[in-house]
Amino acid sequence: MTSRFSWTLSLLSVLFLALAGASETCGAEKTPNVVLIFVDDLGYGDLGCYGATKVQTPNIDKLAAEGRRFTDAHSVSAVCTPSRFALLTGEYPVRAKDGMGIWGPAPVTSPLLVDPDKTTIADLFKKRGYDTAAFGKWHLGFKTGSNDWQAPLSPGPRDLGFDSYFGVPVVNSAPPYVFVENEHIVGSDPSDPIVHVGRKADEVTPITEIPPEAAQRSANQFGGAIEAHKRYNDYEVGTTLANKSVEWIRAHQDNPFFLYLATTNIHHPFTPAERFQGTSQCGLYGDYIHELDWMVGEILNCLDENGLADNTLVIFTSDNGGMFNLGGQNAFDAGHRQNGELLGFKFGVWEGGHRVPFIVRWPGKVKAGTVSDQLIGNVDMLATFAALTDQELEKAQQADSVNVLPALLGETEGALRDHLVLAPHQGTHLSIRKGKWMYIPKQGSGGFKGKKPGDHAFGGPPAIQFVGSVNSDIEDGKIRKDAPPAQLYDLETDRSQTRNVVNEHPALVKELDELLSRYAPPEVEKSSKAAPKTAASQSIRSTTFDFESGELAPWKVIEGEFGNVVGQREKFFHNGQEYNKQGQYYLTTLEASPEAVKGSDPQTGVIVSPIFIPSEKAMTFRVGGGQGGQTYVALCTADGKEVLLARGINSQVMQIVEWDLTPYLGQHVYLKIVDRSTTGWGHVTVDDFQFDAKVLPEYPELSANP
Repeated sequence: MTSRFSWTLSLLSVLFLALAGASETCGAEKTPNVVLIFVDDLGYGDLGCYGATKVQTPNIDKLAAEGRRFTDAHSVSAVCTPSRFALLTGEYPVRAKDGMGIWGPAPVTSPLLVDPDKTTIADLFKKRGYDTAAFGKWHLGFKTGSNDWQAPLSPGPRDLGFDSYFGVPVVNSAPPYVFVENEHIVGSDPSDPIVHVGRKADEVTPITEIPPEAAQRSANQFGGAIEAHKRYNDYEVGTTLANKSVEWIRAHQDNPFFLYLATTNIHHPFTPAERFQGTSQCGLYGDYIHELDWMVGEILNCLDENGLADNTLVIFTSDNGGMFNLGGQNAFDAGHRQNGELLGFKFGVWEGGHRVPFIVRWPGKVKAGTVSDQLIGNVDMLATFAALTDQELEKAQQADSVNVLPALLGETEGALRDHLVLAPHQGTHLSIRKGKWMYIPKQGSGGFKGKKPGDHAFGGPPAIQFVGSVNSDIEDGKIRKDAPPAQLYDLETDRSQTRNVVNEHPALVKELDELLSRYAPPEVEKSSKAAPKTAASQSIRSTTFDFESGELAPWKVIEGEFGNVVGQREKFFHNGQEYNKQGQYYLTTLEASPEAVKGSDPQTGVIVSPIFIPSEKAMTFRVGGGQGGQTYVALCTADGKEVLLARGINSQVMQIVEWDLTPYLGQHVYLKIVDRSTTGWGHVTVDDFQFDAKVLPEYPELSANP
């Protein structure tokens, strides 16, 4: 008995030691924790480690000194919402919404813009047993159809792979100015619900007062929820997000974790906590960067204090380049160049709009103090995290995302990417980077068009001249009359894009144009034939939508809010030119009220017709307004797919459009008016739909193709 017992103990000891050794080996090779810090509007020149001298960023500079800094990293969109879409999904935002793309910031009432069935970076970590959380700015919408802001706010972040979410649901410059935690508004009270009242100043709940020098912030559009609004103080948002992130890390340190922190810094309004105000040499803009640096320091200190730093991959980058708004202009006056020597700003496709800081640290894996010129994009995080966690992605999922883990780890010298598609706010300027070449198919940047200092959206050629940048297509703050119709830059020798060489490389331009055409959104029906101004008359067609009743019915607003959706204005607001409408009334997303003296482009939403069954092939109508990717008329099949599109030509003059409905005869279809633009000419005007069909007493589902 004793001998057998001793032998058993010896065997158990051997097994224990073997298991212990295996455990140590597994522990040494286990996948790391991941912290992804996604900053808002931080420009290429906004950090000390990227050349800034008027701000001090010791924590971020230390991160770079202990890791790797990239000099050719890009957000694949120069706009906040599509940039976040790309980061989370690994898909170019031009592919979103059945190929129509996401081009602008999501409006307040936007539904969730990411399909919950799509694999996200958070899903990858969940599949490997990680705890996952998202903190900070979301700006990808909630719910389906139209977000009415009533609980539960689902689908949302927790339907995309995150265990928990806390943060700012839209952006710090737009309502509702509350925090959201998971599916509920923080501090919500059933007896005092939040209500979207629109731009009714006497009904909205007061929000934090800020001075004019903090830059532009949209007025609140929500009433009620007084306690929830009180809990949101602009000057405390950065501190709150940092503290929440640190608390979460401490609570989940015993399990592998993925933390996604999307800061509101340094997006306007510039509202750093009081202890940071006046600490920089370039005003509130720089002070807000100082608060951001403190936030990063809090995360890094937490990792150090809990013994997590050595097994945590930290990635720090920005959603787009710096914006030349009031804060940026004041910082420039103080000697700060937010995008360094790069041409252009946020929203535009010149380098300043999308080339961003990108820093990684993983002690023992990423060599400290190194710099990489590898071409990478934020869209690459999906494939990279799949490789990091040893997972295979289906080819369709990885169509746009490239595994750049070798570049992070310094294990490659060759180029990992063949090309990168880059998007500004305007779909007309979708561009492509291949090797050292940057090709832009149009003139200008496709971004902001503010014409003078003091303009919130100061941009384009006037801003380029103002900051002293040089570009061969620009003279006296304007595009030269003899400038080429497209742009090509050699970024290896001319990173500042001073010289457009498009005329010198016709074969290369043809190659790049053909490559870019693979990604371009579907062609939109265009017309240069202005419709005549006519009186209302009886149509020979069986169906007419001409709004001559003065009412929107039988159409319905299914998303957003419009002040005066059926207009009867005789002349345009500013120039007095007559509307070329048919009859007295027309549908418009522009007019805030019948008495408005100017338009209201920030109004956004979706309007649909009843479902109908076409019986003849021809449909005619007139359309005016903007030509951007966010304003259009669509014919949709019953499942919500947009099959025909038309839009205006940046003019109040409505154009005649003729559609061939032959492919849809006998099918259930409907018309949809979409306005999701908040910039100039961001509206649609339509009138006089004439066709033959049976109109049904039913409507598409509210969630159809939001």
